[in-house]
Amino acid sequence: MIITQLEIKPGSVVIEAGTGSGSLSHALIRCIKPNGHLHTFDFHEHRVSVAKEEFASHGLAKYVTVQQRDVCQNGFGDELNGKADAVFLDLPHPWEAVPHALAAMKNTGEY
Repeated sequence: MIITQLEIKPGSVVIEAGTGSGSLSHALIRCIKPNGHLHTFDFHEHRVSVAKEEFASHGLAKYVTVQQRDVCQNGFGDELNGKADAVFLDLPHPWEAVPHALAAMKNTGEY
């Protein structure tokens, strides 16, 4: 349902805030490859480390960038402004990240 609502497809650039176990991340990657990219963020350093290892061991590392960051306070990074086709916020207080999500979204909304 999440993937359908995000309207992602091969080639999409997706931002996920709240990597967690990486379960949704894997599903997103399957939808966006071979030309898309997932940028996933988690607040917890250990989760980031485990996710990086899992993506590498599953042969998915080239489709994903995993970073440890408080996206509510620090956003997704200026390099992603205007680049994302979709943003998914799996956070305790997602409304705090909405301004950063808006900045990250493509201006046209087109693929």
